[in-house]
Amino acid sequence: YSFRIYQLMMQFKSTGYCNIPLKELRKILSLESLYSNAADLKRRVIDAACTEINEKSPYTVKYELIKKGNKFHSLELKFKKKNAEKEQLRCPDTIDMFEEQKNNFLKLSDAQVDSFGNQLSELSELSYLAREGESYKDLALRLKTMLRDPDQQPQLLPYLKKLGFKP
Repeated sequence: YSFRIYQLMMQFKSTGYCNIPLKELRKILSLESLYSNAADLKRRVIDAACTEINEKSPYTVKYELIKKGNKFHSLELKFKKKNAEKEQLRCPDTIDMFEEQKNNFLKLSDAQVDSFGNQLSELSELSYLAREGESYKDLALRLKTMLRDPDQQPQLLPYLKKLGFKP
């Protein structure tokens, strides 16, 4: 039964939702004479099929039996793709110069950022980063934010190594 229910789901895979009357479901699964009780149908067919689909297919499915009055009227299936991976929009062989910078990002502790930020502000090689009239303290604050930024940190790495930082 799980294969037929899976096929039924795939007809609606663009919406991720399927609502089918129980009479029609029994007809599709050739169960007109079997499992006339909704509890038996649920336990032996729907539960078993949904468990198997969740285990063996690339989809996760949840269901709900919808009542109309006192009786169950229809089966509502909601499903989505497992681990919906983002489609790759570019060729995997393309070189990405920015990805390399992100891989070089060093996660520094707050104490390291404070210490190296203060030391970097006093290096004469980085005086070009200082703004006109800016104090060492203000430059140190800006350098600390640069050390936390993955895009700006790589330009400070040679100076960190000069100060004795070992990654």
